[in-house]
Amino acid sequence: MKGAKTNIVINSKITITIFNILRDIGLNTSHRGTKYINKAIQLLLTSNNDIFVLENIYNCIANIYDNTSPKQIKNDISYALKSRNEEKSKHNFEKIFRFEYDPYYFTNKVIIEEISQIILNNY
Repeated sequence: MKGAKTNIVINSKITITIFNILRDIGLNTSHRGTKYINKAIQLLLTSNNDIFVLENIYNCIANIYDNTSPKQIKNDISYALKSRNEEKSKHNFEKIFRFEYDPYYFTNKVIIEEISQIILNNY
């Protein structure tokens, strides 16, 4: 479905919206992995592909932040998701995603995809 997306420009409103969603689902927004999730969502939103390879996003982020590797980015994102505030996740999940809470959604790829879809549907 190439070209199906409109051209989204990442502005401060979208960046803050992503930040707020991440905070509301219980992630520590000062954690490096959470910042990488935010950047991954931004990269996905500005691409013209609905299908993406997560490794490519890790590589792009590693190129942006020269002091890290794609593997470290993957690990940091995983850690941020695993160390989230579970109570806050459960409390806000349905309000944000509009479906019942399931810990399955807290994987690197799924959370990036789901939040990207929320942004696409609202902007």
